[in-house]
Order: sequence, then structure tokens, then C-alpha cells
Amino acid sequence: MPEFPLATMDRIVRKAGKVRVSRSAALELSSILEAYTMEIAKEAIKLTEHRGAKTVSEVDVRAAASRMRA
Repeated sequence: MPEFPLATMDRIVRKAGKVRVSRSAALELSSILEAYTMEIAKEAIKLTEHRGAKTVSEVDVRAAASRMRA
């Protein structure tokens, strides 16, 4: 079962362009986003541990996402 609701994936694609979205497309987008999000979360945890903190902060998540784009 996907972590991200299919209805949300459908809405995101339709918001990007007024098109119809198949269930398989929504499932694939959910799967890709889940994998990408997991990588960002892992990187954010590394950054949190590096600063000696126990709680992942917004700054950690933003830094991790920025590193993933680079």
C-alpha cells in the first residue's frame, strides 16, 4: 500500500496540467515520491546526528533536500 494517498497524487498531477490521471500513474508517482522522501529523511537524520541533536528539525530536512538536488 502506498504511503502517499492516490487521490493526492492525482490532484498534484492534475494541478500541474489539466489532464486525466490513470491509477497506475498515481501509484508510480507515489512510489517515486516515497523513495525520494526516504532518501531525504536518511540524509536529514545524518545531519541531525552530526549536530549532536536527537530531533530532526526543519533546517535538517531543508538542508537534506538541498543536498539531494545538487
